[in-house]
Amino acid sequence: MDYKRIEWLFFIVFLLIDIYLGIEILRSPVNLSNADTSSRSVTSIRSEMKSDNIDLPNKISSTPSSGYYLATKNKDFISGKVSTLTNVDARYSKADNALYATPKVTTLISKKPDEALKQLNKFKNDPKNVPYGKEFKYEPDMSSDDNYVFVQTSDFGEIYANSAQLTIAVKDNQIINYTETYMGKASPVRELQSTISAWRAIRAMYTDRELTNNSRVTRIKLGYSKLTEVRGSTILLPTWLVWVENKTTKNITLKRVNAYTAQMLQSSTYNVEK
Repeated sequence: MDYKRIEWLFFIVFLLIDIYLGIEILRSPVNLSNADTSSRSVTSIRSEMKSDNIDLPNKISSTPSSGYYLATKNKDFISGKVSTLTNVDARYSKADNALYATPKVTTLISKKPDEALKQLNKFKNDPKNVPYGKEFKYEPDMSSDDNYVFVQTSDFGEIYANSAQLTIAVKDNQIINYTETYMGKASPVRELQSTISAWRAIRAMYTDRELTNNSRVTRIKLGYSKLTEVRGSTILLPTWLVWVENKTTKNITLKRVNAYTAQMLQSSTYNVEK
């Protein structure tokens, strides 16, 4: 047996082990340095946004959240309810999959915003006025003095989609009409998964030039948006919803960021006159 050769083999093995341990020891302070760099990068990005005249909320969470892939059945949930709406004149449009209705009697609301909202909630929660009304929640950042917008709720969060929305039109403190779309019950199709943080969504928007100069982020919220349709169902996914106001025109754009991948989804722009 060549003992000399064995000794050399052991020497090489131990040398490799020492090199590996040395690298691991050297990597520890590097990780700490990376953490500092990450912290500095947040400050740096905020400074860049400020120089571009982009205003952000003071506190934006850097903590990841969680959500599900949800599915709703693509079917007509509303037309069968028209006959039960005895307090309104209603018609269902199959082309729009939407309900259009007008109160049969004058329905006044208060000039005080808080009281008016209570009265509107009472109106839409009455099944003789609005089908599935209790499943809709007021969304102030999509509403104006003349149009009160309610979004469909689920056990997992609010749904922000044109096919899951109730809009009540008001004029001279009187309910004029309403339009409703409804997606039905949403159910999870996969297990609960982690999402990116609100801050990472904002950073992705800025990197992708979705935050323009002279704008203001007014609100950030995690909700659900339509992803696609497959096999007679609509698939929804967790979405960071970011309301961005143009400081000059006052136009508000609702930006949507895929909360799993940080990719941008379709946005919608509208005017809100208070």
